[in-house]
Amino acid sequence: MSGRWRRRSPVCYMSGKFPFNGSDYLMLGFDYELRRQGYAGNSCQIILELASVLPLARLQERLDDLSQRYPVLCARPGGWFSRRWQLPGKRVSSPRVRVHPAEAAPSQRWFNEPLATRQGELLRFDLVESGQGKMTLIFTWAHALMDAPGAEQFLVALGSGENTLLEMPATLSAGDKLRLAERFKLGWKNLHQLDHFCQAAPRSLGLRHPQAPSALCFRVEKFSADDTIRIRGHGARLCGVLGDAQYHAAVSVVELHRLHQTLGCPSPSYVLPLPVGLRPKGSVGPLFGNQIGMLMIQFLPEQLNSVADAAATLKAQTAQALREGLLESGRVLAELFRFLPLPLYMALIKHGLRGEIGSLFFGDTAAVNPWLTSFLGVPVEDFAHVAAVTPSPGVEVIFYYFRGTLRFTVVHSAKTLSETEAADFAASLRARLLNP
Repeated sequence: MSGRWRRRSPVCYMSGKFPFNGSDYLMLGFDYELRRQGYAGNSCQIILELASVLPLARLQERLDDLSQRYPVLCARPGGWFSRRWQLPGKRVSSPRVRVHPAEAAPSQRWFNEPLATRQGELLRFDLVESGQGKMTLIFTWAHALMDAPGAEQFLVALGSGENTLLEMPATLSAGDKLRLAERFKLGWKNLHQLDHFCQAAPRSLGLRHPQAPSALCFRVEKFSADDTIRIRGHGARLCGVLGDAQYHAAVSVVELHRLHQTLGCPSPSYVLPLPVGLRPKGSVGPLFGNQIGMLMIQFLPEQLNSVADAAATLKAQTAQALREGLLESGRVLAELFRFLPLPLYMALIKHGLRGEIGSLFFGDTAAVNPWLTSFLGVPVEDFAHVAAVTPSPGVEVIFYYFRGTLRFTVVHSAKTLSETEAADFAASLRARLLNP
């Protein structure tokens, strides 16, 4: 493993002082919202297709070792006014590893199996034998613990046999050196933006199939190398050479608008929470903790007549938000809100957009960690990302590149979209990426 991953800091996960940052608490809030409505919670999955069967004893040995060294892997959320992970005592339990016989689309079922986060279960591994000498590894983790890049790096460390993870502060607190009054003033900018959005308040698809089970479903779409080059060309033309994520977001919102129209659920606007990575440039750490902020972008229906129009709107609002410090104000507001009880916290978040969280959950994790080529000596042949979405909006799209080829995962609530409707949305999104 590269020496740049061995950089240490004074923070020690054995100390018992492991606070939530604002993004961690937001992810815990989504977990509360999902469980309150009967879903499994805010969990994520990475699915690895492996070339051969894993050495099970070696995997368990590695998990036992890392759990002892980093007890935050078995912590539980706690604290009243100081939100933090409460680390276990001397007795540390290792994450579960389960082996299953071959079956079709196995992770769909286990994606809807909750983690016992209140008891310290933050990770789970499911291994599925394919019957052809191959194996599928399904890594499920609580989103409140870490984001997708952190989870990829954790798998690299786990599968490489290295015993050194990044011991860096979990909290990227914004404005910590500001006085409390100055923090409230900065956070108010974010609330003022939401008030402005409510002049044409968004409306999600809603629970269109209320009799369906409280379950999340997903499908993965993959592109060839030639199609990936073609899509990147469209992105460079419409959004600039570094605008892949902006192009993916613009296409997604255009297709969301088309979906609303097709289903007879028009919305006065569409608000896209656009995740922005907050890790130091060129760094893969800190490992534990969600290092993201949110830029809130609003699209009106007349701005979604074409991908070019949507991209222009996205670029203009992003530039304006950065000029006005709205990313920083969002971080400050999240840091202030993390001292609230979860029910009140989620009520305030939804109150900002009159009961909505956003019109679409969107993620773009860019290139998969290049060191994730093998796991415990077994070659990795394929990769997929999955993440939970709250019932409102009930639809999510995650983009990522695996070995230079683009793919995306569409996640939906069964109460929001049927399998056929979700498949049509994914097919239209795929076609629009290729032909904007």
